[in-house]
Amino acid sequence: MTTINQVHTPCKNCVFAIYNNNTQTDCHLNFIDKYKNKNTEIIEAYDEEKEFYIINGRKCLGFRQNDWFKDLDMENASIEEKITKFKEINKLNYLAVVDLQYLNLTQFENVCKQFNDLDIKPKKIIYIRHTNTDLNFSYETMKATIEKFPPGCVWRIQTIIDNDLMNEQILHSIINLNTKYRFILSIPEFTNSIQDIIKYTNQLVYEDLGSFKIIANKDKNCLIFSGIVYRFANKTTNQNILSHEEFYDII
Repeated sequence: MTTINQVHTPCKNCVFAIYNNNTQTDCHLNFIDKYKNKNTEIIEAYDEEKEFYIINGRKCLGFRQNDWFKDLDMENASIEEKITKFKEINKLNYLAVVDLQYLNLTQFENVCKQFNDLDIKPKKIIYIRHTNTDLNFSYETMKATIEKFPPGCVWRIQTIIDNDLMNEQILHSIINLNTKYRFILSIPEFTNSIQDIIKYTNQLVYEDLGSFKIIANKDKNCLIFSGIVYRFANKTTNQNILSHEEFYDII
């Protein structure tokens, strides 16, 4: 007898489920086949109303009931319009943290320009400046540079008074204070890899329905990871996933 995992997704009331009469045959997003290709168990289930699939062991990224579209004033939109809107919205939700300890002003401007040029921009950017670099990174200078390359998101400047704090300690505090962002993009040193990392991660998660612990470039000065996984590992096993080499996927 098939056991339904505590974590699962029934397709029954999803607007993207394709039915022939009362029997589900497919998914408008092609997620059934994609999950099968990822070795996710797909259960054929039924109740007194319909026959439908259950994605076992996964929360489906595509599951949407019509109320979700009602909030967007698209309750009566065509399925093609709903697919287009879903793909527009269903992208990486991430917080970017830039540590300025080892950046000069030119590199800082370059990073700001990279954010401005991103196809998928962060929801928020936190720039970390240290008191021993305060002369280079005055608030007025930083504000002028950030506004020159507007990233289209919320940003803030956070000053660290204790210069003995390591980047990992600062990042740990930020992750625990900013829990509404699914992913964290960390930039501890200068990098030109922001666009490549974001494009790769978005493709992996939202197109290929894959999973990962940490994605980084070869120099590890640009990395992205799940804030939920980070906090869970820290709380349950007191481990910092960023300290484990085996968790890194290098691109």
